Amino acid sequence: STTVVRAANNGPLNPDRIEMKDGRSYRGLILRNDPHYVLFQTPTGEMKLSKEEIRRIHDAPDDHVFFADITTKGNLPSWRSIVHDLRTHDSIKFFEQIPATTIDNGFLRNIPYLSFRVNQHSELNVYGDPDDPVAIEFGILGGGNFTDRRRQVFREFIAGHLDTRKQIAALYSLGKDQREAHADKLSFRLISPDDADGYGGWWLVVYRADKIDRARVSNENYAKVTLPFDEVNKRNGSLRTDRSSANVQWLENTMDLIGLPSTGLRGFYRDKEGIFRIIGYETN
Repeated sequence: STTVVRAANNGPLNPDRIEMKDGRSYRGLILRNDPHYVLFQTPTGEMKLSKEEIRRIHDAPDDHVFFADITTKGNLPSWRSIVHDLRTHDSIKFFEQIPATTIDNGFLRNIPYLSFRVNQHSELNVYGDPDDPVAIEFGILGGGNFTDRRRQVFREFIAGHLDTRKQIAALYSLGKDQREAHADKLSFRLISPDDADGYGGWWLVVYRADKIDRARVSNENYAKVTLPFDEVNKRNGSLRTDRSSANVQWLENTMDLIGLPSTGLRGFYRDKEGIFRIIGYETN
């Protein structure tokens, strides 16, 4: 079930600010912004504000915004930048942090990572330091086909964070006949379900080859920040609902170990009317 988030008025879950013509000012999260009104979530509830009564809407990144960050040229985007972009992408209907599952094969083995379920059977993984990742990976679980359309969505997202045409060309060169490409400091790889490190899914990975080995940790430390695949997922790749509460509790207890500050945000979704909603941890 969805948890109501309670946070400080200027906290990270309230990145937007609205100034009213009568001098009032509200901080919260814009759920819907249409030509006539703004649906605004504040720490005390939702507000429907008429555009005729609004003086100014501040929704640009500032120092207190959870959803934004700056990417240094040549580096991969931070987890904050990724969440910000996915928040504004209409094709993303559901996004939730889930426990990272154990990877013991391939070049990504023993690297701590943040894992997020995207829509139903897609996954986003951010490896290494969440603020300066060594790899970013999109995947499709459960035997789903890595169709041209899905590949296009993932590639468009990654391409938006690349610096040069050479990097973009390398990314788009991946396919059945070319599974690995390199450009500048970045490497790109396409992993299939039949590969030893595919774990039954298709994966599109962009990574820093010069940093990836330094991010690896011991088996003991890795075991503290990952769970076995079958404790998180069913065999078909969908999430185990019978372990939902236990896995949320595991995430709360593991946040500091994986370098993720306790922001209260667990994810978001868009309801049947297309309104942006937050999934959060209960906070005081």
